[in-house]
Amino acid sequence: MALTTRSDRGNQESNSAWFPERKDPGFIQKFCCKVIKAGEIPKHVAFIMDGNRRYALKMNYSRIIGHSMGFDKLAETLEWCLDLGIKEVTVYAFSIENFKRSKKEVEDLMKLAKGKFDRLLLER
Repeated sequence: MALTTRSDRGNQESNSAWFPERKDPGFIQKFCCKVIKAGEIPKHVAFIMDGNRRYALKMNYSRIIGHSMGFDKLAETLEWCLDLGIKEVTVYAFSIENFKRSKKEVEDLMKLAKGKFDRLLLER
């Protein structure tokens, strides 16, 4: 499977799969999982995807690259939820206010989301 590196993302959209090949979690991730598992694990968690455009601007990436990287981070977060035994996840990814953005950005976001969700359905 082809993965785009972060340094390449300034010039092209990420083509990574939803769940890229897993690498061995580092010490900090393993430690955090053990700490979390010491207590009661929630059955449901929710995430609000926010800040992808600001991150892209800060890193001098295009907006769509920032959004794509946000989806990549979401995939990583979903893997963590699986590792922890969290069975239900809600993701708030697009609010009604987001329709006030430029037509091109909204279209790009919808295209990105459709592509990522299509891949998710094929992979899992």
